[in-house]
This record gives sequence, structure tokens and C-alpha cells, in this order.
Amino acid sequence: MTKFIGLDVGSKTIGVAISDGYFARPYLTIKFQEDNFIEAANKLDTLLKEKKFKKIIVGYPKNMDGSLGHRIEMVELFLKNLYEICNVLSSDIVKIDERLTTRMAKSLMREVDMNQKKQKENKDQLAAKIILDIYLQQINM
Repeated sequence: MTKFIGLDVGSKTIGVAISDGYFARPYLTIKFQEDNFIEAANKLDTLLKEKKFKKIIVGYPKNMDGSLGHRIEMVELFLKNLYEICNVLSSDIVKIDERLTTRMAKSLMREVDMNQKKQKENKDQLAAKIILDIYLQQINM
């Protein structure tokens, strides 16, 4: 059984990573119409029902100074739809500070000489993996 799913929520994509509790791995990228978080939640609903996750780890995009910005509003709108459409409880969600995770993902992909097209295809799920890794480190300390 997969225990955890990590999500990197964007305005047109959601990067998804999964874990059994020890190691996170990139899984897929969900694409949807820009800012259509109803569509996004519907697409994620199938995966959530199929995999039966224990916790959903969501990247929470704080500003560099730690304040809450407009991207937080986007994630909160997505979560609202996730709660309603997927019957997810707020206790099932863990919000993780995701500052710099996309930049870290891009840096890792450049280090292994991944071409630009592959970087674009994989950055969201790799960012989700990093978000999930942060959570796993916290609970396995």
C-alpha cells in the first residue's frame, strides 16, 4: 500500500510523487485548464481512490520572507475543491513549505544533462518528490 502522495500544485499542472513511507519517487504530472481546480481535483480523485493514501502532502508556496502570497490563495482554492470533490478531510492534508523546490528540481535535472523538453515534462513531479522527501525526513527523524 502506498502511504503518501506529494503534490506540487501549479496553475496548469500538478506534479505528483508517491511513497511507501521511506523513499519518494516521481509519479506523474496532471495537466488541466489554467486555474480550473475543479478539473484538477476530478483528475486527482481517480488516483486517490485507486491508491488509498494515508496522507496527502501539499507544497505550500510561501514567499521568500516567509509571508503568505497570492500563490497560497491558488493552493487553498485547489484544496477547497479537493475537500469537496474527493471527500478528503483537512486532517488528511499536510502542508509543507515548498520554497525553492522547483528551482532545486530544475538544478538537479541540469546536473544530469537533461534536455529542456525533458526538464519541462519532469520538473513538477520532481518538485513533488522533493516536497514529499521533506515530509518523510520530518517523520522519520
